[in-house]
Amino acid sequence: MHLTQPRPIPERIYEPNIIHNPFTWMGIWTPQGWRVHKKRWGRAERTVVTLSGDGKTTFFPRALLDPRTKQVGWQDDLHSRDDHFTDGGIYPSDPRVEYPVGQPRWAVSHTLLCYPVADHGLFTHEYTWDMTHGHLQTHFRKHVRMEEARTDSVNGTTVTVRHTPISQSIEGNVHYPLANSAVRGVWQDHAKSGPNFYTRRVTQLVRMHNGGYAIAPYAPVVQCHGMYAVTPDDPTDASIFDPDTGECVDPHRLTEQLLIPLDEPRLGMLRPSTRTAYSSLYQTQMELPGDASGIIDEAHLQKLRDRLGTTYKPGLVGYAHKCELDSDDKGYQGYDCTFDLNNDGVINEADLDCMAAQLGRRVRFNLYLDAYFGGDWLTTSICLDVNQRPGQMAIADYEYGGGYDAGSGTIQLLDTPGPDQPVWVEYHYDAPADPGESNIRVYLYREYN
Repeated sequence: MHLTQPRPIPERIYEPNIIHNPFTWMGIWTPQGWRVHKKRWGRAERTVVTLSGDGKTTFFPRALLDPRTKQVGWQDDLHSRDDHFTDGGIYPSDPRVEYPVGQPRWAVSHTLLCYPVADHGLFTHEYTWDMTHGHLQTHFRKHVRMEEARTDSVNGTTVTVRHTPISQSIEGNVHYPLANSAVRGVWQDHAKSGPNFYTRRVTQLVRMHNGGYAIAPYAPVVQCHGMYAVTPDDPTDASIFDPDTGECVDPHRLTEQLLIPLDEPRLGMLRPSTRTAYSSLYQTQMELPGDASGIIDEAHLQKLRDRLGTTYKPGLVGYAHKCELDSDDKGYQGYDCTFDLNNDGVINEADLDCMAAQLGRRVRFNLYLDAYFGGDWLTTSICLDVNQRPGQMAIADYEYGGGYDAGSGTIQLLDTPGPDQPVWVEYHYDAPADPGESNIRVYLYREYN
């Protein structure tokens, strides 16, 4: 084995849309546009270094330098099919940071599919890195499940939390000062039994930015419930969608005529039928949506039964934990949010009873199955255009929030219980690692010929 000489920083190209073949170019959607680099295939061995938290440090200079060579041993355009951390080489060989030890702090797409809230900008990386000098900057997300606070005393349209900064988006190794799903909600009681004053749910006709991504008209996105393809026969006129905003004005008709299960969106997460068409962009046959709808049957119900009792565990589900390229017959680590109909983090009898009551129901395929979202974008799991051209129509069912100021911890509400009222807030903020010897584990790469 021969170590390679240090390489120059790879070229990063920002484009308005997908232009290069995604099979040979790696792309990620960022606020600056579609960032791509040509996939450079190679080989590397993985080495591990440890860092120690002290309760206040988030910047670790030269942490990514190889202990043996004292250099950055690779560049992050490296793709390796033998590297199980990179999803079979689909993703580049980024540094991987594990904190606390045993809980990975990265989430490639196959892992995000197991998250009840699959926010790419919040969970994919909780750190950024400097490939020139080897520095590491952490943004470890800490989840505050419920914190008591009060609305402001003037008009009650804001609330301020105790811990800052509230988490913001990381995309493509850049920390952007943009809101994401870090704030989950503001309620008037600890049990979340009343209205969420921070979020609003909307079902909306949107035009796709390309075959798989849509820009959300309202942001920040807090949760996506569904993405549905529009067929030529579907009504999309003013009687069902507002011509200016695209918002649905007749939800009953959307459910009855278009078969979109707004009452239980995950009922539509059946494996959809597909057809193939040739893509000049990918230079091969690609899948497109086939039939618009399917029937909830006993076989789908059995898949839920097989997962009864499985629970979401942060960092311990999916690809990042097992380093397996695909799922087994029980899904990723058993838990699969497709079958967690009430989104409470556990697949149980309540989910089973809900689906069993719907056996035989025809529903439109929910193409948010196997997809995820970002601060201001939504995705489908199947391309609606094989050449990634913009303009295809889709129906998006999602929640958005009022936004927040990360530094001050001030959250904007879309509704209010009134001024100076007690409320309960769920949110994520960026925290340094707790004090501890070698309680941060960093996986590095040493590239070789």
